[in-house]
Amino acid sequence: MSTSDDNDDFPASKLERSKIFAKTGLKVGKNYAQYLADRVTGRGGDADERREALNTQNAEDLFREFSRLRGTALKLAQSMSMDTGMLPDEFMDVMAEAQYSVPPMNKALVRKRVRDALGQFPERLFASFEPTAMAAASLGQVHRARLPDGRDVAVKVQYPNVRETIESDLAVARSLFERLIGGGDIDAHFEEVRTRLREETDYLQEADHIDFFAEQYDQGDIVTPRAVREFTSETVLTMTYVEGRHLDAFLDDDPDQATRDHYGQLLWDFLHEQVASNQRTLHADAHPGNFLFREDGRLGVIDFGCVKTFPQDFRDDMLRLYRARIDDDPDAIEPLLHDLGILHEDLAPAVRDEIRAFFDRYGSLIVEPYRQSPFDFGDAGFRERLQDCFRAASEMREVVGSPHFIFLNKALVGLLNLLIQLRPRVDTTRSVRLIDDELERLGVAPVA
Repeated sequence: MSTSDDNDDFPASKLERSKIFAKTGLKVGKNYAQYLADRVTGRGGDADERREALNTQNAEDLFREFSRLRGTALKLAQSMSMDTGMLPDEFMDVMAEAQYSVPPMNKALVRKRVRDALGQFPERLFASFEPTAMAAASLGQVHRARLPDGRDVAVKVQYPNVRETIESDLAVARSLFERLIGGGDIDAHFEEVRTRLREETDYLQEADHIDFFAEQYDQGDIVTPRAVREFTSETVLTMTYVEGRHLDAFLDDDPDQATRDHYGQLLWDFLHEQVASNQRTLHADAHPGNFLFREDGRLGVIDFGCVKTFPQDFRDDMLRLYRARIDDDPDAIEPLLHDLGILHEDLAPAVRDEIRAFFDRYGSLIVEPYRQSPFDFGDAGFRERLQDCFRAASEMREVVGSPHFIFLNKALVGLLNLLIQLRPRVDTTRSVRLIDDELERLGVAPVA
């Protein structure tokens, strides 16, 4: 296939990508029209079966086109695959493929991308280089290789034109989002997303993130890669190879409860060490493709493109809100909700009451694991209550909260999704102590 044909596989212009979005919308509309016709005529099984078939067909059509678009569009598909209760189960089954299964670049294009980025074809740079990708994701694909010094590495090669697609995809996403939202200023929220996406397309920035997390956390039970700078550029990232299985393969072996508990503990503690650290820097992409369950009992953490460093005041207010929730102190909660932009004076009284009621419900649920230890994430009641909250959130039509919540929520929802699938019993006493110590440093008294 020629280079021009290769690039045609990665539509970059706003016009090209808008056409694909429109085509997908027409497919979904056609599926829905057929569903309505079948409902009128009674064809296609009972009502539940017809609805399930509609959901599955729509999800397959969306995933097929998002996989072709890659970039920001596929990032959306990955977010949709989180089991948050906002989408039907049939969407979860299909869209979860976005974590692992994306059409890869062909071998000729991979060679060209490496040569353009590093100056030579991969077979000249590496002692060995697997031309077939071991994994393909939203922004790039990963190949196994070996350095001349004998180290095994993973080489991430970015798709063509990815950075150029950010603005066009965000423009489409914004137009769709504005149809669903009735109030609030979304400019700052979209700017936050734009900033993180631009960082994710700069692999030199990701190499900095890898080095930071390796220095802070690559010890004991956590394993991270190391960046190999002399084989890294803005569009090709080389890092030491981390062995391990993804969550789906790990669960296929039906691990016993003690093993589930062990890895659940590592996931829980890893997040809380970041939140309680004075570095305030968070691995914000907690989806299953970014964690590896290793034979030696350690947890591998990979993919450091989506990393968020929070402002000091936002992080500290979040910890204070946690304390106020633990204390059930409405007088402390109220001003913090204002400081964090969740409540503000421009809200109509009815809307304000609705938002306050939702965040009281959601906040009380989030602190449940801290109130009882060990906490059982296999508890079906907890999962159902969490899904109910996510459904309620999807029905809200007001943009509220600081833009910094976007990637905090991404990490939190991702962690909860992982733990609900893993079903561990987690000892939360250490995480409570870490947060209490940080609050003490901030001058906030511990719970009596």
